[in-house]
Amino acid sequence: MLRVASANAMSLAKLRQLVGMGENETFNAHHEVALMGLVGLTAELRSNLLPHGARHGVGNVACYGHHFRIRAMLRTRRPQVCLACVRDAAYCEAHWDLSLSVLCLRHRCLLQDKCPSCGASLRWARPSVEWSHCKHYLGRDVGVQEIPAQITIAQQITHDLFYGKEPDFGFLGMACPGISLDAWLSLLWALGAMDAAFVSPRRGALIAAPSAADACGMVLRAVTRIQRCQESGKGLHDLRNEVVEAPLLGTILNPVGRRDRALAMGWYAAIFGEREAEALALRHREIAQMSLF
Repeated sequence: MLRVASANAMSLAKLRQLVGMGENETFNAHHEVALMGLVGLTAELRSNLLPHGARHGVGNVACYGHHFRIRAMLRTRRPQVCLACVRDAAYCEAHWDLSLSVLCLRHRCLLQDKCPSCGASLRWARPSVEWSHCKHYLGRDVGVQEIPAQITIAQQITHDLFYGKEPDFGFLGMACPGISLDAWLSLLWALGAMDAAFVSPRRGALIAAPSAADACGMVLRAVTRIQRCQESGKGLHDLRNEVVEAPLLGTILNPVGRRDRALAMGWYAAIFGEREAEALALRHREIAQMSLF
């Protein structure tokens, strides 16, 4: 709603009134239909633009033409922005809604989810795209940032997958043909969630969207660890004590893309060993039989 209000030069309060939302009412399916009617979108386009339950057993939520296993892959409650985009065009990019999308490639700015003035988390229900709820102009705080190469590499892959382009995994020394956006984000989650070896992720790290700062840290750690393995020649097995198993298991047991299970099984075997991968296959019949297809 915030994007629609800004694109049509109206306040969020006015748009809420037009779709029949009360002052303290939460956006629901009835408001969604009214909103899409106002902007003239078909049901098919509506299903691409707003998160909804996935059909046919593929993932648990779908949005922007992609399926995701868990809703935490999307920032449904923790919006983030590029301050330079807000300044230049008062516009939000769709990929900012991905939990592990952390960089604006156009402006080389890290995405922000907190108001630079009051420090509170940004809200969807704020006056407009470019203004915080505390009436601070977000475009005022654009500054020069040093962006680690690892962040740029990961963001370019995320960006390409999101927009249906063929990503280049050469910088990571990996081959991932046919990988889905969900599987790629799950790999980053698995390799980046732990701050250090043997250190458990913070509580809720695997079920809730991270803050923008935490997401940036996760992506940086994940790519740094992959590159470290490539440089040492030891392979992913060197990461055994720095990897969270759950995101890989989720991709294996509930794959979104056709190639995801095979890719995730390859990563799992490389990290935890062939014996562990074989034991996993024996516990789950669908994995043991995947070579038949």
